[in-house]
Amino acid sequence: MGEEKSEGIRLVELKCRNCGSKLSPESISPELSAARCGHCSALFAIDLPERKRIERPEVVMPKGTKIEERMGELVISRRWIGPMAFVTLVFALFWNGFMLFWNGIAFTQGIWIMSAFGIIHTGVGLFLIYSVFGMFLNSTVVRVGRGLLEVRIGPVPWKGNKTISVHDVTQLYCSEKVSHGKNGSSVSYKVEVVLGGNRRETLVGGLSSADEALFIEQQVEKHLGLLDTPVAGEYGR
Repeated sequence: MGEEKSEGIRLVELKCRNCGSKLSPESISPELSAARCGHCSALFAIDLPERKRIERPEVVMPKGTKIEERMGELVISRRWIGPMAFVTLVFALFWNGFMLFWNGIAFTQGIWIMSAFGIIHTGVGLFLIYSVFGMFLNSTVVRVGRGLLEVRIGPVPWKGNKTISVHDVTQLYCSEKVSHGKNGSSVSYKVEVVLGGNRRETLVGGLSSADEALFIEQQVEKHLGLLDTPVAGEYGR
């Protein structure tokens, strides 16, 4: 274990006791005070430096979010509809209008090569329509009760449904995801859970603001009685 000092703050670098490789955050299990080297797979106990808990103010419930507590059960629901839904709607109408025109010419004049060329673009248009229905109608519901932490998305079928035993949950945290594309970069936020054995899993993803993720994190932690402690890779800490 190597140590450096910078302006009175002790920085600790953890290394494998077997081969000397630097340990990544994923290799360390604070709950077990142990680590497994990703290079040589050695398993050994470690003494972690005491982490100072940073108190964070409670996040105000974001717009479009509802919360209910009944009979020992917590239910948080968040509607998807927002400005991006209307932007996508306009784009989908333009795209599919053009494809109707394109395919109309191909079929009426018997230009089958032209129609075949437009198959992929027609598929994109159908996907856009499906996405618009999801953005306008769907909600993400996080439910904590009966020993389970559940996520359900609907009514339009969408990936992201989950069921996790609350006994496996040791911590929740918010992370930031930056995506780069031809038209620039975009930022979204995720609520993630730390499970036994330092396993991590995304609970809710694709959130447009950090407050949406932090609100879900704080409310679930509060309901489960979990102490809010810093996690490696966590947004805002």
